[in-house]
Amino acid sequence: MILVIGYGNSLRGDDGAGLLLARQIEQACRQRGLPVERLEYQQLVPEIALDILRDDVTAVIFTDTHVAHAGPGTNGVQIRVLSAADVSPTVGHHLTPATLLMYTHLLYGKQIPARLVTVPGFVFAHGQAISSQTRSALKKAGPQISRLLDGLPQPEVAANCLTPT
Repeated sequence: MILVIGYGNSLRGDDGAGLLLARQIEQACRQRGLPVERLEYQQLVPEIALDILRDDVTAVIFTDTHVAHAGPGTNGVQIRVLSAADVSPTVGHHLTPATLLMYTHLLYGKQIPARLVTVPGFVFAHGQAISSQTRSALKKAGPQISRLLDGLPQPEVAANCLTPT
């Protein structure tokens, strides 16, 4: 199963766009018939490592908003491969996706393919409105989401067969 973990604050403008992006990725997985589960958080905390550790999780996709500035090259969704080796051990209540992967690896011995997918955000003021630039980036994210899913290891679908006795 592909685990999609969206995080952000939907009451701070574009910061909630990572949650919307998680929903798009979940929908794309379902359209392909891939097993998927989406979780949403305001921030990443150590306990999320337990979700990643589940036996049925074959890949994890984190979604968030990155701070962008008006101009060329800042208006698209970005995808980055994550690794537990990208961080040093830390303890706290505001973590990065790579830190969660490090926890699952160092504490439980599980390594899992992971990606961080971010959408550009321009306005982070109080309110639920998403800026027009961020809405535009979300609307154009389809091809990047397709390439993302093509590059992940595909979960095995259980075969429904009977063995002779």
